[in-house]
Amino acid sequence: MPGSDNSPFKHELEQLARELHLPGGQLNRQWLDSEMLALWLLNVDDTLELDTAAIGRFWQKLPFWAFAWAGGRALAQHISNDSSMVTGKRVLDFGCGSGIAGIAAALAGASEVWVADLDPNALKIAQINAALNGVEVFEVEGDDWPEVDVLLAADVLYDISSSDDLKILTKKIPEWLLAESKTVAPDFIELRCLDSINTSTMPAIGDFDESVHVDIYCRGRRSSLN
Repeated sequence: MPGSDNSPFKHELEQLARELHLPGGQLNRQWLDSEMLALWLLNVDDTLELDTAAIGRFWQKLPFWAFAWAGGRALAQHISNDSSMVTGKRVLDFGCGSGIAGIAAALAGASEVWVADLDPNALKIAQINAALNGVEVFEVEGDDWPEVDVLLAADVLYDISSSDDLKILTKKIPEWLLAESKTVAPDFIELRCLDSINTSTMPAIGDFDESVHVDIYCRGRRSSLN
């Protein structure tokens, strides 16, 4: 339980645990070997039995920030294996969730990392997860986008409302790394596939226990940023 840990963010973690909307749900520290970093992630007792109403409430208020999604894990793995795109650069992690991609960039030597998400709980956990790994990230406030060199985005196009902002940012920011499955890759900009990684979402509950093939894309060609 967060309350039994000596984390300096004990109080904040206890508050976030209450936002899981899952009886018995906890936030536990977990080390991710392939990504070479640690995160506070949802942990569910295997013996927990939920009635239909409890399951419905959980899925309606799914805490996206309490998972390490397959796309984010793949992007973090790619950055860990090849840091050339982010080292010494100012980076924006768009739709950050747990903050995994931005944290990987900070660990890889990014000069500055910003995180953006519609869910304020995601911004909180991204800060906590960054501190857990000994790095720092900065929150984007509203639509006041910072001047950065590299855009990171993973698992954001499941929500069509994200596509407009992503379209604007991919045209504004010189370089970017996008992690998505081929079925939802954007068609509003030319893509070049840099890497393909098989991974899975953590924790593996319900529909999230299958291996997922994720492609890592960059800009296909230098285009006008106007």
